Amino acid sequence: MVTRIGHVALHVRNIDRSIAFFAAVLGLRVTLRDGDRAYLTCNERHHELILIASRERGYDHVALEVADLERAEASLRAGGAQVLAYEDEPGVEGALRAVVPGGHVVKLFTGMQHVPDPAGTDGALKFEHVSLNLRDLAGIERLLVEGLGFRLSDRVGRMLSWLHCDEDHHGVALARYPVSRLHHYAWAFADFEALGRVADRVAAAGTRLVYGPGRHGPGDNHFIYFKDPDGFLIECCSELAQLGPGSAYELGRKWTVGQTNLWGSSAPPAFLLAGRPLAPSVARSAR
Repeated sequence: MVTRIGHVALHVRNIDRSIAFFAAVLGLRVTLRDGDRAYLTCNERHHELILIASRERGYDHVALEVADLERAEASLRAGGAQVLAYEDEPGVEGALRAVVPGGHVVKLFTGMQHVPDPAGTDGALKFEHVSLNLRDLAGIERLLVEGLGFRLSDRVGRMLSWLHCDEDHHGVALARYPVSRLHHYAWAFADFEALGRVADRVAAAGTRLVYGPGRHGPGDNHFIYFKDPDGFLIECCSELAQLGPGSAYELGRKWTVGQTNLWGSSAPPAFLLAGRPLAPSVARSAR
């Protein structure tokens, strides 16, 4: 059903400042500036990040690409999601917005347009995954697996789970938490050396790493985490496990919280307490 992870849309206080940050640190470029919105990408896809100029703090939606929007709508409704509306979005053929179990807002879309992709950049390769906090893991897992075709990759007890919709180890990560929020969003890079260059650019932008460098057990990827100008937590990854034919990755191992960083250091409070809820206006419309 879901063919790949699409993008995330964020409310930001100063859109020009945010565009400059993402260009300098991640190598993103604007494909369209439309009123209070900017659409950014790092490859041939029309957009993998939407920035919305706003006085509010919070995210607007997480987007997933599907092949058949009407079939996806039926699956959402059958899985207990509240379909809010079909929407027009630049760069895609069609999209619908829904509230899924746990209260997160998800946009399903089809038909992403392609744009020219400049060669030779040192930026991100693609938008890779989102990590969501919520109280009811079972409800959203059921919708993702039974309704939208995700498959479970790994789990830490009843606290954490990672699900995939393509060959990447995970496109959605879930963590049990008292309130629902977008914990972080992630970008793929070529290798560990590329993450080092990102860390240098983060420092040049006047901020610091929140967590890492390290290597996650589930997914086997290198990681660094830092915050964007509006306080959203970003993960940059390399060598995420691939699950296609011939993959040697062992799915469904019994991981512990301590193994979420195989290089030793545990997640600091700044990482554990990170995250942004829905923007207030979005939350009101989703009730």
